[in-house]
Amino acid sequence: MKVINLNLILVLLLFTACVEFKPIAVYDIEPVQDNSQQEKVFFDESLGLLWQELKDCAEFKVVKEDGSNVIRLDWNKVNCDWVGFGNSWSNFVADDISEIIHNSAISFRVKAVETEQRSIPFVIGLEDFGGGNSYVFSDFNAFANQLSITADKWTTLYIPLSRYNFSYQGVDPTNIKQMIIQLEGAGKVFLDDIKVVPFTKEDYNQMLADVEEMRPKGNPNQLIYPSNFQELAWNIGVNDCHSLMEKDKQIHWQWNSCEFYNRWGFNWNNWYAFNLRGIADKTALQIELSSDFAPFKIVLEDYTGKSSEVVTKSYTIDNQNDSVSTLNIPLTDFKLIEKQFTLDRMKQFTFVGNENGGSMVIYEMKLVKQ
Repeated sequence: MKVINLNLILVLLLFTACVEFKPIAVYDIEPVQDNSQQEKVFFDESLGLLWQELKDCAEFKVVKEDGSNVIRLDWNKVNCDWVGFGNSWSNFVADDISEIIHNSAISFRVKAVETEQRSIPFVIGLEDFGGGNSYVFSDFNAFANQLSITADKWTTLYIPLSRYNFSYQGVDPTNIKQMIIQLEGAGKVFLDDIKVVPFTKEDYNQMLADVEEMRPKGNPNQLIYPSNFQELAWNIGVNDCHSLMEKDKQIHWQWNSCEFYNRWGFNWNNWYAFNLRGIADKTALQIELSSDFAPFKIVLEDYTGKSSEVVTKSYTIDNQNDSVSTLNIPLTDFKLIEKQFTLDRMKQFTFVGNENGGSMVIYEMKLVKQ
């Protein structure tokens, strides 16, 4: 006859009562999960494992900022061939992003450590397991949701995956190994939340529109002349092609049939850029000049090298009297927006005489609201 030890049973019951049993699902085939719109995290508060190649040209620390773990970067590449770091968002298991190329972006947040800055010189690379790679420069004007990087708030950059070269010689989007961030130039920033996130073409266009609204707008009413003509105009004087001078606060211009030197230019803002942003579609260039003026062209330029011209003979002249007329030229005729001028970096108006020679007197020039 067997004797049952009740004390042993009680101990076993007490032990098993403290154990939590979790259900285990068994599948003949592993279920497929649709994670195409889930974030792919490269670095955030909970993930700080990154490989680095910084040599003596950069300092990389994970620090507390705004209550979270963030990267503090301080670098100057001048004495290094390559400086940067990298990581995989899938623990170095091949990742397929081919289905999300057109509706996702690489995003990251930056904040200034000290002074405000308007660029972040990163080269963001994607590398596959076959050795293919593709890179996009973090162009601040194209990808940032703010006008600058400041020390009091975070700025986010969104680089659409569609900007990468996924051609045969680029990176294979079905076999992604890792993302690499190459540091160029010099800088000092906080960096956080590096990941791939859902981001459509509509999201990108809306971000650009929102940033555009943040930019300072120009003044639709600006006096161009009279001003300090002697310092703010070029090609003043007399040569074989033309004569340009100021008399009694009037511009006197006479030109001959030359191919190039029958022209002059003018900037009334001490050769700093003048701003036409937000007013290019509702402002006109108004010129008061002698009624017997000869045909000429006006060229408008920005500091990026773009230019556009109009021919003045195409416009109706308002005669004030027998000797003075007014010419109104809408800035929309220069097609600045269509030609993608940098509207807050406008350079000058240039006046070009026609091939037959001629003359005129200019009394006043200004921008006026239409």
